[in-house]
Amino acid sequence: MPMAKNNHNFEKRKHVRVAVDAYVWVTLTTDKDDAEKIFTAKDISPEGIFLVSNETFPAGTILNLRIHTPTTLEPINTAAEVVRTAVDKNLGINGVGLVFIQISEKDKKELLKHLYLAYHYTDHTDNK
Repeated sequence: MPMAKNNHNFEKRKHVRVAVDAYVWVTLTTDKDDAEKIFTAKDISPEGIFLVSNETFPAGTILNLRIHTPTTLEPINTAAEVVRTAVDKNLGINGVGLVFIQISEKDKKELLKHLYLAYHYTDHTDNK
């Protein structure tokens, strides 16, 4: 007897995303006046970040980020590329998914330290 197919659309990601309480200062690489905008992050992984935003950015747009987290003394600096824009009317969350394309070893270590602390000190019993 054939097995029933599972209709769940599970994401197959290389890294776990961690919910994060962080503010992110964003500058478009094309901005000549270096105007920054502040966004909040929904989640983060070693490879990328999801920013809550009502603004849309075309896929391929490069943004310079300064990520401020509760566990880092200095902001984490990185360049990131927009890979998707999400609009979820049910949850009321709009945003952009970014992949890190340039990050120093020092900032990568700080990011990994923050992810470790955030993941291990978060209650994971709420399996959504």
